[in-house]
Amino acid sequence: MKRHQGKVEPVPKRWLSKDEAMAYLGCSDKYLTKLRLEFSISFSQVGKMIWYDLQSIDRFILKNKVV
Repeated sequence: MKRHQGKVEPVPKRWLSKDEAMAYLGCSDKYLTKLRLEFSISFSQVGKMIWYDLQSIDRFILKNKVV
């Protein structure tokens, strides 16, 4: 049986882990928790793991943009 190897395209990232979100925002764990508790950014929780919505983080950044 012959296997076909196709090109795999990268999928745009939608959800970030805590470490990825902190790196993306350049913030501390404490500040990220504050944003989550104030509902400034969207998140989803599965057990103890919290995932942060990248689009929500981008909206937060644009909303707080200083011209």
